[in-house]
Amino acid sequence: MKRHTLTLALAALLLAGCNHDKEFTTRTISATQCYLLAYDEQMGPWGDTLGLKKVLEVEWPAKGFLSADAERELMKLCFDDSTSTNADKAARQWLAKPYIYTDDGEAPYVKNVDTLDESSEYSYMAVRSTATHDSAIATFHVGIETFGAGAAHGIYSSHTLTVDLESGNIVRLTDLVSDTNLFCEAIARAIFDLDANKDIRECLFDEYQGADRMPMPASFFIDSARNNITVSYDLYHIQPYACGIPSVVLPIFWLSKHVELTPYAKRLFGPDSYIKE
Repeated sequence: MKRHTLTLALAALLLAGCNHDKEFTTRTISATQCYLLAYDEQMGPWGDTLGLKKVLEVEWPAKGFLSADAERELMKLCFDDSTSTNADKAARQWLAKPYIYTDDGEAPYVKNVDTLDESSEYSYMAVRSTATHDSAIATFHVGIETFGAGAAHGIYSSHTLTVDLESGNIVRLTDLVSDTNLFCEAIARAIFDLDANKDIRECLFDEYQGADRMPMPASFFIDSARNNITVSYDLYHIQPYACGIPSVVLPIFWLSKHVELTPYAKRLFGPDSYIKE
């Protein structure tokens, strides 16, 4: 019995090792769903019928590269689904849910259609993602765009998910820096001291002008050369809509002077990134 258990354990380790040797690959989940929403009364200049288009163009990792937790997080970002364990099912469910709004809370009659009249105004929602990787990490960039017919402008967001390819686990900021309070102070320093962030400091809301620390960012990513961490905030968080999604560049060598990097971060970035004469 002990020999049998040991054999199974060794087999599991060998399979895990083989998976790490595999080249990281993805597939694309692509689909479009159109609706006509019919209301009891006129909803605007387009009358009592309004079109809705939902679009998916999502790059999804091959099976086995992400841990269960990382897959769930990616499904939450892409499909607003934190319970499904199957990406294709989550995609179908996202497409099958027209987002509906009325002033009186009454839902309209919903009809699936193949296409919409492109010359007429309609509501729109799209999720697009891309994946990049090197030998150690994979990064998923997820962009969401929503436009409601008659709105002054659309709403969009951009989030990233970084995954360690050896473990399949999510890489979080707490895996890279030892003190998140000091990290938030470092973000403020980077905005006001580094030329790379000049556009950010010139567009901050008044409450953040001259601030000695910034809020925790919504997401971050590591550049392909592993020289920088770039953190980003949601629309309206630290600057006006017209300034776009604010992204603050933190060079690793500079950052290491303001906050202690974790042992994991030092292995990931390598000594050339944070140790210089």
